[in-house]
Amino acid sequence: MTVETKATTDRPSWGRAAAFVGIFFLLYVVCAVVAEFRVGRGAQQSAFQTLLAARGQQVDWIVLGASHALPLAYGDVPQRVEAATGETMLVLAELGAGPVYARFVAQQALQDVRPRRVLYVLDTFAFQAREWNAGRVEDRTLLRTTPLRASTAVRMAGMVVEQGVDPRAMADYLTAFSKLNPPRRFETDGWEGAAAFDRVARPSRDAVASRIDYLYPEGTRMQAAGPALYAFERLIDEMQEADAEVVALRLPLPEHFRTALPDSDALFAALEDIMTARGVRYHDLSEALNDPTLYFDTDHLNRSGVDALWRDYLGDIIKAANPGER
Repeated sequence: MTVETKATTDRPSWGRAAAFVGIFFLLYVVCAVVAEFRVGRGAQQSAFQTLLAARGQQVDWIVLGASHALPLAYGDVPQRVEAATGETMLVLAELGAGPVYARFVAQQALQDVRPRRVLYVLDTFAFQAREWNAGRVEDRTLLRTTPLRASTAVRMAGMVVEQGVDPRAMADYLTAFSKLNPPRRFETDGWEGAAAFDRVARPSRDAVASRIDYLYPEGTRMQAAGPALYAFERLIDEMQEADAEVVALRLPLPEHFRTALPDSDALFAALEDIMTARGVRYHDLSEALNDPTLYFDTDHLNRSGVDALWRDYLGDIIKAANPGER
């Protein structure tokens, strides 16, 4: 007569559980690999996807900033730069990207494309809220389109330690969670981007007020700007240590939008101190193009606006960079 002990009856159930976990893990890894190549690396929509595609090239200019810099890509400014100077340019701006996210991108760019110059498009709103800085590194929409690479993982870990990025974003990135589980679309306050680039906006006081409320969710407290100012300082330092010149630029804004912006004098004073101490050339073009027909919404240049910007201002700024090299 055989007597079954508790140990012998438990053994098969533990084995089945281990097999189930193993199968689940294997299926997850397979799905994550598929998602990585179909979603994370399947396009060149994000800054990190663009850098992966350009890896190993020598790029003369990279453009960093938030959505105001994106019309430079829509308006073929990189092609204009190459035709005028023979130099190459990559636009690596992202919606709502403040200096913390821009620094994250710049660090990867130093490894992938070894830029010789950086055109940083300044926006005051991008310094005023965590949402536009550490919040963008954590954003699942951007994590979904950030290819999994050891070098990027190391830099994200640095953002967790140095810039207060939530460690859960790191876990999401390493496990491809957002690539497997599409996040709710990032709120863009009606942003249409390239699809609206050829339109002409009608000035609207309500639209301007709504846009400004969206851009400044935490107001304009200088205390809130501390992490972004630190990231901006470090970005400049890191680029200059790599022998890359930094040029800062404030793009035009229509008068009805610009005059409605909250006061940012203290922030501008801090930014100017940072740039002056590091010899960064700064061009304030915010009042350059007041014609509202040059914008496709409350504050983004349309095709005619980019044409005017290049013809009257930006072309000369680009050509003037290190003229002795040509």
